[in-house]
Amino acid sequence: MEVLLIKYGLIAVFVAASLEADVIPVLVGVAAHRGYFNPVFAVIAASAGAFAGDCVWFYVGRRDLIKNNKWVERIKARAEALFQRVGHWQIPASHVIYGTRIATMTFLGTRESSFVKFSLVDAASCLTLTTILFSLGYALSASVSVILTDVKRVEIVLLVVVAVVGVILHLLQRLGRRALQRTATSEHTS
Repeated sequence: MEVLLIKYGLIAVFVAASLEADVIPVLVGVAAHRGYFNPVFAVIAASAGAFAGDCVWFYVGRRDLIKNNKWVERIKARAEALFQRVGHWQIPASHVIYGTRIATMTFLGTRESSFVKFSLVDAASCLTLTTILFSLGYALSASVSVILTDVKRVEIVLLVVVAVVGVILHLLQRLGRRALQRTATSEHTS
């Protein structure tokens, strides 16, 4: 991948970051450290690419084909409940939690969120995460394979933590409901 980035320059950085916004900034940081890119332009290209990719998925979510999909309708209520709890903060979270970026951007498109608000939050998220990952690659370019493995591992651990917390909260909610039902039943029979 690094060879393609070096051969095609910042255009390749933009396109690659629009498809994969996690690993590419690290590789671009390594390439910039080795003198292939100007660091400022590389961060801008990678951030703009990540943002463009997110906008494409947001736009896809606005299409009737997606909005009227039965599968989307089934999960939309749960996704909407999550959105009501965390709001647009799920955008930066989706950049950190592996595997949720595309689903989040598409969902925000299906719910017809304000593009202005979406783009402001997402652009800031893309710039922040890209800068952090780029800096990681730039600073530690000698051990890039270790960094890439660690980035994926951290994302997977974060995903598992979120899933476990979600299951625990769900179980606590169910236990609370059952306790309320038992209390109501015992008061009703008394």
